[in-house]
Amino acid sequence: MPVAPIARTLAHVIDRAYRAYRANQAYENAKTAAELAQLAVEINERRNQIKKMLRATIEAMTREIDVKSSTFAAVDRGGNSTVSRRGKENLNFKEYIERKVPFRPAISQVCTVALQLPIKVPRRISKKIAGDKIETTIEVALKQFTASLFFEAVDEALQWRSSLKAEPNYNGTSKKALLGIPATRPKRFGSDIQPFWPRPGGLLAPDLVVVEYRQEPFESENVFAAVEIKFPGDWVKQKQIDQYAELMEPRTGVNREKIGRGKVALLRVPEDCTGSETDNKQPPTSKGTKNRR
Repeated sequence: MPVAPIARTLAHVIDRAYRAYRANQAYENAKTAAELAQLAVEINERRNQIKKMLRATIEAMTREIDVKSSTFAAVDRGGNSTVSRRGKENLNFKEYIERKVPFRPAISQVCTVALQLPIKVPRRISKKIAGDKIETTIEVALKQFTASLFFEAVDEALQWRSSLKAEPNYNGTSKKALLGIPATRPKRFGSDIQPFWPRPGGLLAPDLVVVEYRQEPFESENVFAAVEIKFPGDWVKQKQIDQYAELMEPRTGVNREKIGRGKVALLRVPEDCTGSETDNKQPPTSKGTKNRR
C-alpha cells in the first residue's frame, strides 16, 4: 500500500479513536454529574431525616443553651472497656474508652443510624483478572461522613450553637480553631456535597468535639471532649490519639499533658454506644473480634 493512503488510513483510525474517547469521557462525566446530583438529593433527605429523629434533643438543647456540657457528662458512665475489637485495644485505650462523654445517647443514635443506613456512593476501580485490566464500579458506604453530616445538621438547626461540632478544623501548630461565620460555626473548605474534605495540610480535625459552653467558639480551651469515632473495620491508632491529646493541651499551667489527654475520648460504634447490643455485657477480652464492614 502506498505511503500516503497508509497515512490517511492511520489518521482516520486515530481520529475515530479520539472521537470515541471523547464521547466515552462525555458519557462518564454525565454519569458522574448524575451521581453527584443524586448524592446531593440523598444528603438533603438525610439531613431532614436526622432533624426529625433528634427533634427532642434539638429542642432540649435550645432550652439548655446556658447549661455546661460537664453537667451532662456527670450522668454518663463511659464506654465499654470490657469489649475489644482486636488485640489489646481495650487495655491500651482503656482511659479513652471509659471517658465520660456528654450527650452520649444523642451521639449513639446518630452513629447507629450512620452504621445501619450510611450514604453510599459508587467508586470506579481498576483490577486485574487473568492478566487483563478490568474497570468496574463498587459501592462504598460512607459511615463517618454520614455521621458527621448528621451532627452538622443538628448544629445548623440550632443556628450553629450545638454542643456537638462535627470535624472542626484546628491549626496543628498554633492549635487555634478555624472559625466560620458565626464564630461558633466550623470553617469548611470542601463543597456543599462534601463539606469536610478536602482539608488543607497542617490541620487537625477530631471526628466530633463537645464544647463546654456552646454559645462560645470551639477553641480548645472551651472543648470538654474531643471524640474519636471508630466504625467497624476502622482501627484505633495511637498516633491519632496522641495528636488530639497534644491539640487539647493548655498553652500554660501545670499538668498540661494530663489535661490534654483527659479531654480525648474514644467511641467505637456500636460497642460504646448507649443501647448497643454490647451495652452492659462483658464478653471475653483475651482475643479481639474482627470487624467487617
